Amino acid sequence: MKKITLILLALSLPFAVLAFDFAKPSEPSGKVVLSDYSEASQLYQVKLVEVNGENVPVRAHAVWLKPGQYELTLSAQIGKMAKSNLSIRDRKGLDDRENKLTLTVEAGKTYYLAYDARPKEHDDWKPIVYKVE
Repeated sequence: MKKITLILLALSLPFAVLAFDFAKPSEPSGKVVLSDYSEASQLYQVKLVEVNGENVPVRAHAVWLKPGQYELTLSAQIGKMAKSNLSIRDRKGLDDRENKLTLTVEAGKTYYLAYDARPKEHDDWKPIVYKVE
């Protein structure tokens, strides 16, 4: 039993060291919402991949960040309707497309992120902050 525990600890340690240090909701922080989107408005869900170049564990809905400036790497979760308007060549790799967004976080504010697929040229699609409360 001790060997299994030691192996599991050894395997998880590198991930614990590499994990980004998110703020807790009780600390002075800003909330970044990842899953509030509207496919009808061609605003799609984003998945947080990195913060300031550091890989992050998958987050389903929201994260809290301490006040400051961040470079977020986001992956687009494009819906079938938007993909159906693209050629096969343009669709290739769209799910794997990652984009950077610079975000200045203030304590007590909530930032709603989405992937904006409204521009006619799909190369102009990008993650945006579409609402701040």
